[in-house]
Amino acid sequence: MSSQSSRELIYFVSGMWCTTCAKTIHDAVSKIEGVASADLNYASKLLVVRPKPSPLLMNETALDETVQTKVNRIGFGIKKQPEGWILSFQEKLEGEAENKIPWTSVTLVWFLAMWSSMIAFAGYLGGLTGHQAYLISLASSVFGLPAILLGILPYAKSGIRALRHSGLLTLDLFIFIGGCSAIVVSLISLLTGSHLTYADSGAMIVSILLLTKKIENSMVTASSSELLYQLNPRQNRVEVLKRGAWKTADVSQIKMGDRIRIAADETVPLDGILNNEEGTLNNHLLNGEADPVVLKPGDHVSAGAIAFSPLELKVTAALGERKIDSWAESALISGNRKSRIEKIVARIESRIVKAAFIGAFLVAGAAILRGSGTRASIEAFFVGILIFCPCLFASIFPIAKQITRSALMRAGICLQSDDALWDLPQISNFYFDKTGTLECVESAFVPTAEGTDDLRPYVNAIAVASSHVTLRGLTVKSEVAELAKLEEHAGMGLVAKAKDGTEIIAGKTEFLKRNGFDVSGFDPTFSLVGIHGKIIGQILRKSGYDQKSLNFLENLTKRLPHAKIAILSGDPDSNAGGLFHSVSGKISYEGNLSPEDKAARIEANSAFVGDGLNDTLALAKSKVGFRLGHRVQNFAPVDIRLNTPNLDLVLTTIEYAKKFRTVAVQTACCALVYNTVALTLAAFGKFSPLGAVIAMLSSFSLMLASISRLRKVEVVHS
Repeated sequence: MSSQSSRELIYFVSGMWCTTCAKTIHDAVSKIEGVASADLNYASKLLVVRPKPSPLLMNETALDETVQTKVNRIGFGIKKQPEGWILSFQEKLEGEAENKIPWTSVTLVWFLAMWSSMIAFAGYLGGLTGHQAYLISLASSVFGLPAILLGILPYAKSGIRALRHSGLLTLDLFIFIGGCSAIVVSLISLLTGSHLTYADSGAMIVSILLLTKKIENSMVTASSSELLYQLNPRQNRVEVLKRGAWKTADVSQIKMGDRIRIAADETVPLDGILNNEEGTLNNHLLNGEADPVVLKPGDHVSAGAIAFSPLELKVTAALGERKIDSWAESALISGNRKSRIEKIVARIESRIVKAAFIGAFLVAGAAILRGSGTRASIEAFFVGILIFCPCLFASIFPIAKQITRSALMRAGICLQSDDALWDLPQISNFYFDKTGTLECVESAFVPTAEGTDDLRPYVNAIAVASSHVTLRGLTVKSEVAELAKLEEHAGMGLVAKAKDGTEIIAGKTEFLKRNGFDVSGFDPTFSLVGIHGKIIGQILRKSGYDQKSLNFLENLTKRLPHAKIAILSGDPDSNAGGLFHSVSGKISYEGNLSPEDKAARIEANSAFVGDGLNDTLALAKSKVGFRLGHRVQNFAPVDIRLNTPNLDLVLTTIEYAKKFRTVAVQTACCALVYNTVALTLAAFGKFSPLGAVIAMLSSFSLMLASISRLRKVEVVHS
């Protein structure tokens, strides 16, 4: 085997529509001779294969061909990632969004199921002759049976494929067989002249399952949209010198050797060499150093630096070749290894499905022993399928995840990885970046939402025109809008109107709330800025922010007395950690660290909180990664993004994670009790198919009520 054979092989897998597809591929590739281990992240579609370091096994080229052939035979597309693959990653990922369940299919299944149920309802009211009841059942089946068939087809494809290629028993297969049994029972009933059909009930169950699968896929799409390579959405276009004139072009079109211009207060999108006579920038997102850097012609400038003055650069590394791109690639790959809970759930799912099949066959066997006929025995199997828990879990957990994400989002917390909520309560090592995370770089306006860059001139306008305490220390480096009116409210805030009619309101949270703004999720310690009825950012004063961080650390040490807390910084100042040692002797500090050094310090069972590009590798290596604020957007994977630079949201997430685990366990226990009782009653013939449907829907309602407790988030304040 070649010297390079021990390195990881990275592939992009296309055509997956659910996590079952990912499980099938993972298990099949893991069994290939010469593969030491394999990880496939469904969100990023990246398959990472680690060859066995043995000269007796196939070489890398042969192994690559074997892996691609195997995945193609299962029915998916696969392409090995070349050098600089991050450049095309966004386009591929967005293209894969089309492979999800289309809303048209979900809508059609629901349309047919609703008509089937409405027609069947007339039969449930009673008072019909036998012939009339039969016609009602027949009409209901005309709509219901196609709905079941259409709804279970995606499950059939993935479930059978998983069983055939990986020997996996999955919920998809269970749902497919359950749908088939509903169709068979209904057809036998209608063909024998009976008016008992379960097309309406089966169609409603399938439509619920299909909708929750669509919700889950939508959440994954939302998560994967955060795995992109841009530093800032505004940086997609840049001024470039072409044929003696400055023109605007997409960053992706810029090549090595091109000359580009960066305006003050913008993030540098590409690596380059300074052409100006002089320039100033800040590198704290790259190395944690907060002090401005004065440049001279020929100095190197890295993508991710913040321009303090207009810069002209000669590009030395385009998209896909920048240093930060290698960080992003490493982080994306590392994300594959963090899905511990997903693997555990997969094993549990397989065992539950086995138990469910056994339970369904036992119910049918009991019916046969009681002397029941063929039709009654099939109905008994259908009862066993309906009353057992996998279908319930298949529908309730995606809904629980959606409730959780929505609740946390209202508090200013964007959850990207569901595993994080399972892991957080057991974290024993907390690591923090210093500059920009625990320590404010300077008094500044910090956007709290995307798409607010064009509003910055209005913020600059009130900073220049007013001496209000709200704006004290706020620096202005870019364009300033013209004001027509300015009204100050002592101790509270100010209201201003620009000449173009735009109204700007800035001040304390209660001041903006009084003026009709929604301030939920924002730290009341800092001032807010609102435009067009929406909060667009916070004004952070350095002294206040730094003191808030010290209060947070003190609160964290009290809440987690046994946790190790360490601060990892790129700041070369050897005395920079003294302030944090004063909070608690349990807090350690280490400075002058490169991004690779930070990642090397991360121990097992850890959480890392950072805000910069230099934190990318550490965030990826930690079990739970928090990215603070909006200065770096959509760059590499992160488990949790805090929309506002409020460290108390870390405490809020920890407390909510404890609640999430408690609710999930309690809901699972309720489902277990229900299934134990229901399966016992079914074995003794105490459930009809209709009764099983009603019992299942009742149980689903109870579980839904249980997980609805996740809608409330208690915000913690230090």
